[in-house]
Formats: sequence, C-alpha cells, structure tokens
Amino acid sequence: MHLPSRVTLLAALLLLPLAACADPEGAGPLAAPSASDTPTADAPTPDAPTPGAPRPAQPAVPPSRAVTPPLSRTLPPSIGTPPKPPKPTPPTDLRPTDTIAGHITRGGSGPCYGLVAEDGRAYALHGPGAGNLTEGSFVTLRIVSRSSDIDCGPGIRVSIVAP
Repeated sequence: MHLPSRVTLLAALLLLPLAACADPEGAGPLAAPSASDTPTADAPTPDAPTPGAPRPAQPAVPPSRAVTPPLSRTLPPSIGTPPKPPKPTPPTDLRPTDTIAGHITRGGSGPCYGLVAEDGRAYALHGPGAGNLTEGSFVTLRIVSRSSDIDCGPGIRVSIVAP
C-alpha cells in the first residue's frame, strides 16, 4: 500500500524542523534553570564586573524605524488660508426715518387716522390736509412727531407731512 508510506514521509518532513531545534541535553529555552546556574548575592558571577572595574562596551543598538519616510521628496502644496468673506452691504430697502408704510386701521376724511406699520407699531396720525384715507389700504407717508395737545387715539402720536 502506498498510503502509509506517504503519510510517514509527510510526518517526517513536518517533524524535521522541530527535531533540529531540540537541545540534546534538555536545557532548551523552555527548560528551568538549575540551582547551580543562578548566582547568589555573596558570590560574584563570572560575567558580572567587579566594583570599580570599567564596564565592557555594550554593542550599539540600531535605532528603530518608527517613522516611515515619505513616498516622495516633493512636499504636497499647502492649502493656505481661505479668503475673508466680503463685508455685508447695507440693505437696499431702507426707508428714511421720517417715512412709514403700513395699513390704515382708522380711516375717513380726517384729520385723525390710525395706522399699523410693517414692523407692527401702531400710530395715531394727525393730518388736516391728508384727504380721505380708506380703512385697510396700504399707504406710505412722511411724518413728523407732534405734541400731545391733539389726541387722535391710541398709538405713537405723529403728524402727516405729505401723503
């Protein structure tokens, strides 16, 4: 039969490297040291230097290659700093401070009117020459502040300069 001889040959080939590493005296790397191999505190070992004697030179240890060299000698380009964003521009829909726009809440032929501006503020308007302002209509008016001698209802007291 050819099968057992092949198995025997295979086993011998696999065990050959292991047998070459075996120590015939049994003092291999896994063997425990004997009592005669361990130095005592009062007996100097043959390898230990005597006090005051110069030490033998230690072999140089090659530095470890912890850092891998770059693949190219050319450094990659730097990204740089991003440009600053442009300064904000002022809004284009600003109205002059003497102008308001909003819906008429109390209308009629005058001279007192009510208005709620786009920002939600309520105004008590006084305008003897403003004409007939229809309630609910959207208007833009030039105004000036006025004294409290004329009461046109709730809201910030202003006078109409021009419709």
